[in-house]
Amino acid sequence: MPDQEIHIIGYDEYVMLFGLIGIDGTILEKPENFLKEFKKLITNPSIRMIIIAVNLPSDVIDYLIDFKLNTIRPFIYYLPDIFEINVEKNNIFSKKIRESISKIIH
Repeated sequence: MPDQEIHIIGYDEYVMLFGLIGIDGTILEKPENFLKEFKKLITNPSIRMIIIAVNLPSDVIDYLIDFKLNTIRPFIYYLPDIFEINVEKNNIFSKKIRESISKIIH
C-alpha cells in the first residue's frame, strides 16, 4: 500500500502555511483551474485526503458534494475562510450540506 498523504490545494498563503508542517500542496494561480487540478489529485492513489482552501463557485461546490457522496477516497475537506466574519454561518459548503439534509428530511 502506498504512503497515505494529505494534500492541500488553494491560495498560496494556506499552501505555504500547511507546507510549514510538512503537508504538500498545489497553489492555484487562478481559482478557475481548481477542477483541472482536483481531478489530477484524485487519480493519485497515495493521496488519501485533500484540503481545499480556495473560494469556489456554487457549481463547483455542488460537484464536490456529489463527489463526497459517491466516493470514499480521497477524503476531501473544504476549509472555511477563517478570516470571514461569521465563518460558521457563511460557509457555502456547510450551507449546501444543510440544504441537502433538509431536502432529505422534509
